[in-house]
Amino acid sequence: MSYEELPYTAAVVAIPAAEQSFIDAADRQYELFCADQLQKRYPKYVPSEPSQVYAALKYVTDKGLLVSNTFVEWGCGFGVATGLAKFLGYQATGIEIEPELVQIAYDLFLQENIEAQLICSSYIPDGIIEYENFGTSDIVSDNFNRSINARRSYPEMHIQIDEISLFFVYPWPGEQEMMLKLFDVLAGEGALLIAYFGDQDTHIYRKIDDPQLA
Repeated sequence: MSYEELPYTAAVVAIPAAEQSFIDAADRQYELFCADQLQKRYPKYVPSEPSQVYAALKYVTDKGLLVSNTFVEWGCGFGVATGLAKFLGYQATGIEIEPELVQIAYDLFLQENIEAQLICSSYIPDGIIEYENFGTSDIVSDNFNRSINARRSYPEMHIQIDEISLFFVYPWPGEQEMMLKLFDVLAGEGALLIAYFGDQDTHIYRKIDDPQLA
């Protein structure tokens, strides 16, 4: 393991009007989503609490913990974390594999004048295989089809994954360890991961140099 958890205690922060308007619009969209019973089609989509996500994003921003302003949300759904990151000045990208959810996020961004990137793709890049393991998810490198020294990237992004400074994810309980492992495998030294595990359960991790590879 070559990452460390940073001390973080969630605090209540004031949310500016524009950000609150975006959050309210996303909440209304989720009500329509449920009214149309689309949650049955996408049972794994459960939104995080936006105020807690914003607080964590603002914390790492105000503390100056990042080496750049690049942000990626893994499994972005409606793109709420991506939009909030954009408000805070990040070059923000949301990655979501379900086209219908990407369209909802796109419409929200258009409505709220948010210029952030959305990519309809898996956040598991080429060269990594995800598999089920006794009720949980895990990953393994696909060394047969990829050079061990090849740098990974996402489609439509102009930088490599190891150049992304800040990641955000809200994983299912059975995916939490996998997401930490994915962060460990993909992130460059100094990158941060904000992992929202549930209400009042947000963690911040930093990728560090692996002494075993030095």
